[in-house]
Amino acid sequence: MTTPRHTIPLILVGTHHKTGTKWMLELFEGFCTALGEHLYGGPQGHMPPTTRVFFQDHSRFDFATLGRPYRGLHLIRDPRDVLISGARYHARASEPWLHERRLRFWGLTYQEAIRRRRSLGDAVLFEMDHAGAHTIRDMLAWDRSRPEFFEAKYEDLVEDRDLSLFRRILLFLGYDAQVLPTLEGIIRERSLFGGRVADPAHVSDGRPAQWREVFDERLRRRFHERFGDALERLGYEPGDQWRL
Repeated sequence: MTTPRHTIPLILVGTHHKTGTKWMLELFEGFCTALGEHLYGGPQGHMPPTTRVFFQDHSRFDFATLGRPYRGLHLIRDPRDVLISGARYHARASEPWLHERRLRFWGLTYQEAIRRRRSLGDAVLFEMDHAGAHTIRDMLAWDRSRPEFFEAKYEDLVEDRDLSLFRRILLFLGYDAQVLPTLEGIIRERSLFGGRVADPAHVSDGRPAQWREVFDERLRRRFHERFGDALERLGYEPGDQWRL
């Protein structure tokens, strides 16, 4: 007897801006194509009943209205690297919101405003007060105690060359062991450690811990003033000694 499509458990994939969203989207699109399944990334209220993977690039799920059992992957990234990646990306990207003129920027667009910063450090400061701050708050607001979710860090996945962590994630999400070789092949083809950048417009430098090269005393102090113990809460630092 065939299981009705609307009762198949959902796979939820939740990311945040500049935490590996394009990378994860390309991987799960590849999985769905290989397995003949459907990935959906639009408003939850319009999700087709045939959806197998529901992708949310801001990790905003309405769990009460999903109507199906689910397992999920939630991905975060070091907030300091989120700020650096955002500062670089927002200075060159073509997303419409970056090109809307705003009174808060004295009639400039977001992109024009960040391009006027004199250095990468200044651009990171700008991100701390604008788009980057929203991403950090969203990561902090996420409930990391949900047993239905596998909590992962971008930094761990980008270094997972033997795919041991990816394999654990795939099994947690409910993929059958028989399809793992196919999915692992897709991961190797489409991953940053494979020497390939899936979308150069979105990913110019995927290395972890870039903040060590960028965060001077000024940035360290401002980050702490702005976000307090965020790094400790997200599991990136044991305390505030990193500021020294």
